[in-house]
Amino acid sequence: MIDVRRLRILREVAVAGTVTAAARALGYTPSAVSQQLAALERETGSELLRRRGRGIELTAEGRLLVAVAERVGAELEAAEAELAVRAARPGGVVRLLAFATALQTLVPRAAAALAASAPELTLEIDEADPDDALRLLVQERADVVVAHDYDLLERRRHARVHRRELLADELRVVGAADAKRGAPDAKRGAAGAKSGAPGALDLATLAERAWVLPDRGSACDRVVERACAAAGFAPRVVARSSDFAAIAALAEACGAVALVPRLSLERTAPTAAGAAAARPLATPVRRLVFAAVRDGAQRRPLEAAVLDALTDATAAPA
Repeated sequence: MIDVRRLRILREVAVAGTVTAAARALGYTPSAVSQQLAALERETGSELLRRRGRGIELTAEGRLLVAVAERVGAELEAAEAELAVRAARPGGVVRLLAFATALQTLVPRAAAALAASAPELTLEIDEADPDDALRLLVQERADVVVAHDYDLLERRRHARVHRRELLADELRVVGAADAKRGAPDAKRGAAGAKSGAPGALDLATLAERAWVLPDRGSACDRVVERACAAAGFAPRVVARSSDFAAIAALAEACGAVALVPRLSLERTAPTAAGAAAARPLATPVRRLVFAAVRDGAQRRPLEAAVLDALTDATAAPA
């Protein structure tokens, strides 16, 4: 009989990429992880891992067992959910991770609603970017995650993750509508509007403008660079920031333009006029915001309550 605990260790190594990282996540020593993997190979009579550079790669047999481990984990999550429903446990702690904009908007609304409707539920909230949050979720170091995928980027999909789509958050142009600072002329702006929503801008009309971009190499930075490349130009960057409030403020103050998610404008627009001036793109660029739990946990009362509260928060007024 294959030891389920060893299957979990193998899956953790597959997720983390190295024995050392897996050991850190599990709270074991690297030697203990290596010993358990060696024992699993003896149990199965198969080589499961091979060294590749500084990391490891799974053999075909290793990939097979990781898939088994994912299915076993999902079944255990479902069993725990069913037991929780039958026991009608009054409450507990839910560890929630979310990206910064969600912590300023969706999460506070959901937390306020839960405080009123489920006071027995305790939220432990922390910030994490989507990749880290999903990794911690799979490693069972978080219970609910609020993350996002950009439609111009591929994000790694985890087999054990159940997603609930929350909203499509379009990027908006800030800084471009200020005529005193060289907004696109009426003819070019009208051309953009024909192919999109009222007031929409064709990204190509902003090719000559200065740009404020997110931190170099971040997901949002890569999305803006790709969108501009698709429009036929490389942005002339005059400033960068990791904070959308700073990006919007710099674009407004410096006569530059920037793309920021619509959701961020609820909290980050430097002035009411700046918020009103935000314009959609004729060819939309979106990030898809979703909540995630481990597959099977969506039926557990606590996680289900948080998912429902996050869903309701998308419809709440800003």
